[in-house]
Amino acid sequence: MSNHFISFPDNFLWGAATSSFQIEGYPLADGAGKSNWYEWTKTPGRIENGQDADIAIDHYHQYKTDVALMKQMGLKTYRFSISWPRIIPERGKVNEKGLDFYRRLVDELLQAGITPNATLFHWEVPTWAKGEWTNRETALAFKEYAEVVFKALGDKVPMWATLNEPQIVAEIGYLQKFFPPGKADRAGYAKVVHHLNLAHGLAVKAYRDLGFKGQIGVVLALCPWKTKNDDPVAKAYADKMWDLHADAFLGPVMGKGYPSFLFEFTGDDPKAYEKDMPIISQPIDFLGINHYNPNYAAYAPGANIFDNDWAMKDGIPTNDLGWPVDPEAFYDLLVYLWERYGVKQLFVTENGFPTRESKRTAEELIEDDVRVHYYGTYLQQAQRAIQAGVPLKGYYAWSLFDNFEWCFGYDPRFGLIHVDFKTLKRTFKKSADWYKQVIAQNGFDPALLPKDPDYPIYHDEGVRAKTF
Repeated sequence: MSNHFISFPDNFLWGAATSSFQIEGYPLADGAGKSNWYEWTKTPGRIENGQDADIAIDHYHQYKTDVALMKQMGLKTYRFSISWPRIIPERGKVNEKGLDFYRRLVDELLQAGITPNATLFHWEVPTWAKGEWTNRETALAFKEYAEVVFKALGDKVPMWATLNEPQIVAEIGYLQKFFPPGKADRAGYAKVVHHLNLAHGLAVKAYRDLGFKGQIGVVLALCPWKTKNDDPVAKAYADKMWDLHADAFLGPVMGKGYPSFLFEFTGDDPKAYEKDMPIISQPIDFLGINHYNPNYAAYAPGANIFDNDWAMKDGIPTNDLGWPVDPEAFYDLLVYLWERYGVKQLFVTENGFPTRESKRTAEELIEDDVRVHYYGTYLQQAQRAIQAGVPLKGYYAWSLFDNFEWCFGYDPRFGLIHVDFKTLKRTFKKSADWYKQVIAQNGFDPALLPKDPDYPIYHDEGVRAKTF
């Protein structure tokens, strides 16, 4: 190994992640109920090219093949989510066939020597949950669902996350109209945030009360907030954007309470939420970090529902969705979370790079040097953070497979493994082979990363509304 080789701790967990709705397909099979996302895909104009997730990559039937590919890649752990409406098609009714699918998947993983890491909620809300997260009752129903799943799988699954990216659910579904339920309700935002936090707390308490000895935490989408220049007004607003998008979840979960800007933004009364804080702030075993890019802020009243100018610095590299590529911001985030919140264990639960068929050749989608470079430079910063003392215990690449990417449909592709969506054939990309080697060596040589990666370059167009 060269002098440039960087190693990770001996017990570092190398994994990859997926979510149920994005890969399983057959969302109504074997007695499953409908979800908000199922209905969203059937609503004209909501998904690019009118696509849906009725088949996705058919992981529901091909999970054994997929676990074999995980083993071939050398994954130590696999993060997946469980579909709430598959398990609870009606409130109070348990669908054992839905549970059986996840029992089979977990058994297959354990047989392959891969540690299961299960997420209870990755955005799918059963359609019977009226009002979704505007309704406190949804949080109470989520606890009931969590108890069913823990009892079925808690003795075999050692790692659990309650929610995946509740900020995205709240922000993009209840402020930007891009995700279900398609609202732009600034006044009701605090209530949605609180009910998601309450669902998390109730699920953690249920897990503890049932006596399981594994680890449980929450997964948040976390981005540093930057500014284009040193304007003090912009910097102050960047802090407020962090409070609104990140600290509104981190604060209460970590026992620090809600940031004042949440209520300044919504006009709501903070006293209405105090009674639930003991439930929400129960200790967690880990924080999962989903990170792709930093965000930019500058105060721009009336520009959009956030009063924010999201425009980035001119000339910076981006991915194919226009999100900035900034590995050092990843390091800054990891250190900041450790220092400010005192988290005892961190896991990077998602990190990855989308490539779009509309912007790349078929060969580039497989020979994905740009993704290898992205992973390598971000992992360099992860290792740097570990050297600085950050308790980062594992890394999950997003995603294991190309999949249904929500409102974008099947383009972009985030996968390490290419999926032909017509034949469902799986093929290792160059990034999968590279990641396999990283896992086998527990590190890599940054000097061997691809040179001159083909990142798109951002050109500043001024104030703009943010879309996912």
